[in-house]
Amino acid sequence: MEERLFLFGCEESYFFRDGTPFTAGEDIFLSSGFPPSGKVIQGAVRTALLSGHGVDFDKYYEGYCNVCQASAEDCLVLRAVGSSRGGGEDMELDFIGPFVTRTTNGTIERLYQAPYDLVQLDGQGGLGRLTPSSQAVLTDLGPIFLPQTDERCRSLTEAWIREGGLLNYLRGETVGVNKVYSQSPGFETFLFREERLGIARCRETRAAQGGMLYAIQHVRLEAQFGLGVRVRGCPDVPLPSMVKLGGEGRLSSLTVQSTTPVPREGIAEAIDEGPGLFGERGFKVVCLSPMRLGDGWLPEGFTEVTREGGTCWEGVLGGITCSLVSMCTGRPVRIGGWDIALRRPKPRLAYMPVGTVYYFTTRHSGAEVVEALHDRKIGFDTKIGFGHIVVGRW
Repeated sequence: MEERLFLFGCEESYFFRDGTPFTAGEDIFLSSGFPPSGKVIQGAVRTALLSGHGVDFDKYYEGYCNVCQASAEDCLVLRAVGSSRGGGEDMELDFIGPFVTRTTNGTIERLYQAPYDLVQLDGQGGLGRLTPSSQAVLTDLGPIFLPQTDERCRSLTEAWIREGGLLNYLRGETVGVNKVYSQSPGFETFLFREERLGIARCRETRAAQGGMLYAIQHVRLEAQFGLGVRVRGCPDVPLPSMVKLGGEGRLSSLTVQSTTPVPREGIAEAIDEGPGLFGERGFKVVCLSPMRLGDGWLPEGFTEVTREGGTCWEGVLGGITCSLVSMCTGRPVRIGGWDIALRRPKPRLAYMPVGTVYYFTTRHSGAEVVEALHDRKIGFDTKIGFGHIVVGRW
């Protein structure tokens, strides 16, 4: 299926909220998440497709296309975007992302949030990575093969890795500092945060409302940076050149062009040659978008076992029989939003954060692992971009 890259220019500052409510008298400040979740971006893309087709939104809510003079089942665009109350589950569109883009002389490069096991080495100031220990370490969770490194290190703060650097990382090669953007000292950054103060207004009179003072945090990107999302199943319709994006409906340019998958060259060979445990090959799964699984953090169908004195979880992932031996992650992120059609908040659900790394062992070859799992999606809400993963060597 042909993929297209929807590229949002992000020329202004933007506010991307989660499901946290503004509750008067309790908290007046909300920070902005970045990048926005797949729920935000899929809404912007679906709206752009409907606007480009010339659909009357009141008719769309009724399941009718005023342009084609047909029901939703007979209109190519309405079938693609799904119903207004479907939440994306019934649409034909398939999203991968979002991610950050950098445009240089017409060339577009993708950037992803850095994996949690990519660390800054204290001594040289370069970058290293964590790998599971060869012996289980006793913790409050029992004996675990904890991720570790032989050198002193520290985590990166709000870091992004360029796609070329990501390929180096997945092949187990050294990642240069110039391949990473971060808020940590010694790195360049493209993302800036700005605090804003405002007050709610009455829709009818436009007068300020007492007790409705609020403070929010906007994000602003450098000029050559934007947001992108890969879309499959997109109908061929003209699209608006400007769209509204974010909590305050700030304008952003929109362009569409062809795109390519996440590179995989050399990853299979690196997995075959890399370290592992239990006499098996080691491979890692890296989340490039938030991921929601059946049992919190554990892939569906995995059960706890003991191997060589350590706790592991065995199961099948994408057809690959494997053992989960360790992971690097942060706190779960809660993602909600506002249901425009039903005019009520969406449920706030817990997702594994972007950059989460799962370490597995398997008897399958590196080629089989890459074919089954690289640049795929797993878990729930995959239609709207969640659960996007890539694989690499330990």
